Amino acid sequence: MRIMISVDIEGVAGVNETIQGRRGNPEYEVARRLMTQEANAAIAGAFDGGATEVTVADSHGPMRNIIAEDLDERARLVSGKPRPLSMIQGVDENHDGVVLIGYHAAASNSGVLAHTVSGMAFHSIDINGVRAGEPTLFGGYAAEIGVPLLAVSGDDCLAREISEQFPSAHRIVVKEALGAHAANSMSPAKSRALIRQDVAKTVKDAKSAKVEAPCKGPLDVSVRFHKSLYADAAVLLPMMTRSDAHTVQFRVDGHADAISTISALSLMIAGMQ
Repeated sequence: MRIMISVDIEGVAGVNETIQGRRGNPEYEVARRLMTQEANAAIAGAFDGGATEVTVADSHGPMRNIIAEDLDERARLVSGKPRPLSMIQGVDENHDGVVLIGYHAAASNSGVLAHTVSGMAFHSIDINGVRAGEPTLFGGYAAEIGVPLLAVSGDDCLAREISEQFPSAHRIVVKEALGAHAANSMSPAKSRALIRQDVAKTVKDAKSAKVEAPCKGPLDVSVRFHKSLYADAAVLLPMMTRSDAHTVQFRVDGHADAISTISALSLMIAGMQ
């Protein structure tokens, strides 16, 4: 049984401040270790549940955060960027399920460190009228190729989004949001125990899991930027149309094209900082 695990940092137990996700400071070094340990808990749970192959995608920021030498040796590691499928790189139609660890709520929704792809660039992203978070995009891509989203870990705000968009996916709540930079969190040790236990249960039942997603192609994507300058740059691309000073829209056939286009916009805006 093949399982894909994508790991972010903002939804990890004990993480609630922007500095913890930024390189070059002691807080980041602590947070990336917590991220690695939650990844290991999910890997262990996947094998406990019957997985024979596990691939982990390092999916935060530079996508090179997980401490490779500390990662469970049974798993393969996808790291670095840019990459075509971004946070879900490595999944294919032969996988039996996807697990998202350390994820967070969508941009413009409540939640600890809530954003979608780039907190610097995007005020909000909507797809076919649905407020899109990262699970919307990456769980949506998995569903498009026939792979179910099995479980997601993060805060309670993320759990509410998942219950609406992927109602059959298991929600693992490791902290409650008190604000954008505040949380009531489980201890890291207890969060890891919960992740291992719940991932094992969902992987064990993966063969009967439902394949579901909130959006089906073609996808009408609306991207609202924090600054009108960013929309000025985005609309230079021929596929973009502008709906107001801060917002551009485009249409693509499926999630892979939406992911690559949004990723390209994020990289472009990063170059304008």
